[in-house]
Amino acid sequence: MPKAIKGCLIQCDPPQMAMIEKIDRESHNEYVIEKIDDRVCLVKENKAEELKARVKSIMDRAMGADEEEVEDQDSDLD
Repeated sequence: MPKAIKGCLIQCDPPQMAMIEKIDRESHNEYVIEKIDDRVCLVKENKAEELKARVKSIMDRAMGADEEEVEDQDSDLD
């Protein structure tokens, strides 16, 4: 019998997609169900917010943002 997995689409820039793919590889495919193209992927619904937070954290560290500045800004992930 087929098994269904609830998912949601994440749309982002190619650099963010590369981060998502790296996070997914390092966590033994815990997040991504299917990569659609270089800007869109289907992720497990219960892991979407966690994945967004991890990508945002990586981006913030790369940009050298302060904690206070980070809380006021929003990510490009949809």
